Amino acid sequence: MRYRRLVAVAGALALGLTACGGGASPSQRAAQQDKQKQKESPAAPKGAGFQVVEDANAKGPAKDLAGARKGGTVTILTAAAPETFDPTRSYYIDTGSVLRLTARTLTALELRPDGKYYLVPDLATDLGEHNADYTRWTFHLKDGLKYEDGSPVTAQDLAYSVKRSFATEELPGGPTYQQSYFLDGTTYKGPFKSKAKGGGLDYAGVETPDDKTVVMKMAKPFPDLPYYTTFPVFTPIPQAKDTKDAYGNHPLATGPYKFSSYQKGKRLVLVKNDQWDPKTDPERHQYADSYDFKYSQNPIKLQEQLIADNGPDQTAITYDGVDSSLLPKIQGKEPEKRMMTGDGTCTDFIYLDTRRIPLEVRRALITAWPFDSLHKAGGDNPFTYSPATTILPRVTPGFVKYDLFGNGGKGDGNPAKARQMLEKAGKLGFDVVWAYSNDNDISAQVSAVRAQKLKAAGFRTTAIPMPRDQVRAEFENPKSKINIRPLGWCLDWPSGTTVFPAIFDGRLIALNPNSAPNKSFLDAKDVNAEIDRISALPVKEQAAEWPKLDKMMMQKYAPVIPVDYGKTNFLFGSKLGGVVLDPFSGGPDFTKLFVKQ
Repeated sequence: MRYRRLVAVAGALALGLTACGGGASPSQRAAQQDKQKQKESPAAPKGAGFQVVEDANAKGPAKDLAGARKGGTVTILTAAAPETFDPTRSYYIDTGSVLRLTARTLTALELRPDGKYYLVPDLATDLGEHNADYTRWTFHLKDGLKYEDGSPVTAQDLAYSVKRSFATEELPGGPTYQQSYFLDGTTYKGPFKSKAKGGGLDYAGVETPDDKTVVMKMAKPFPDLPYYTTFPVFTPIPQAKDTKDAYGNHPLATGPYKFSSYQKGKRLVLVKNDQWDPKTDPERHQYADSYDFKYSQNPIKLQEQLIADNGPDQTAITYDGVDSSLLPKIQGKEPEKRMMTGDGTCTDFIYLDTRRIPLEVRRALITAWPFDSLHKAGGDNPFTYSPATTILPRVTPGFVKYDLFGNGGKGDGNPAKARQMLEKAGKLGFDVVWAYSNDNDISAQVSAVRAQKLKAAGFRTTAIPMPRDQVRAEFENPKSKINIRPLGWCLDWPSGTTVFPAIFDGRLIALNPNSAPNKSFLDAKDVNAEIDRISALPVKEQAAEWPKLDKMMMQKYAPVIPVDYGKTNFLFGSKLGGVVLDPFSGGPDFTKLFVKQ
């Protein structure tokens, strides 16, 4: 996701909310890892590349989980602070995972016990009907679909949500595949603008022949559309109920749960939606009475609570990675039974603003980057990451590993060499600017270490403090003063097609003046051309081509510093059942959780 994230990233780097702790260096800890027995989720996919099965005939209700019971409250503790739950803007893994409980979509991607992902119909009756060249798709809605207020879901509501997704000026930060692939995607500006300004409700790319049928038209072949329609952007939104900026405070539910109360950056409580019909839903359950999401928690304290496993924390869970300082309290002890770890779908980066940082300075930054010191300051450990040297996540089908800069994604940089590079370029003292959370001690600690190490390499640094619930918005702001963004990218579905077109297509920059889907702001004709060439290939042929573009971009443009391949790792309480490690959910699959007796 996930945008997954930034459908990108649910992990610590996405927020600058890395966890704290000392201990051995990452290289030492990696060596120790080989000697340590890890608890792997039985359902976690293993190996390079996830397997997906298209199951167009999947029907509801979802098969009950062994031992599942109804009742109780599931509590989610996290240091994160989501900015919005507007389905159109949802492009972080954690917000997308929460919305799976409330917002049904045309299709869904479900991890089953055999370790494979299954693409299944959700609101739709099947996975869509297409013409010969995949430029026209038709979806039919199931009978009996309702919103939380009892009103019926219509095809017109789905069409409106599609139109709404083009309103990137009014609703920034969401996925942008529609701009690249849908008919008139580069010119249509959404329903909030007048027809004279390229907007309005009359959009040729979507039609509704009747209340149950939605037709979507593409500007170019898009065989991956049924995967894209798993995103919250394809949940129906009635035009009459659209409160625009405020819609994310209480999006109308179609799933098993609905919003009860929401305090931005602090707390979200979900309760059962009595208008949800399990007979129409092949993947969700409604076991718990409520979900209580507690945000902006102290990252160490919340994990210590889960380790202690007392009282209400026995029915709590987190999706934050385990801090390295706490491993002695976990490994070889009872809490290890309540820790899951496995592959993630992300690569964490430092996005380098190519508008403001010259190429020679970008290369000097990569040379100077203090990987080990920052991982240590952030409390990272082998359960939460492994060193990265590529753009593509290592679980991507077709993945090819390379190391252009020879650092292996580890070590503490070469400050002397970086200073020489800056002096040669006449850029000594170049100002590197970032934002960090001033209400999170760990974020401040990581920021301080970053400043210390970069100054030693000949850079000047400016760190801008702000509350953690504003950091994501700052990363999304293309007009921000910051010129590096510690974020990352996760696969939206198992394909390199969800990486380069989504975050390196330079044409997205002009199309999104109020958001930054392309956070390096790289607009290179040869990169854009390769994106077009590869994405037009048959799906099976694309896998071998994306790694070539990966290497070319890093060699020629250096738009990011690959930091690590994220792993999914989390703790949970002893009285929670249905706990499954789902990499595409960035942790547990919330729809499967239940409270044990």
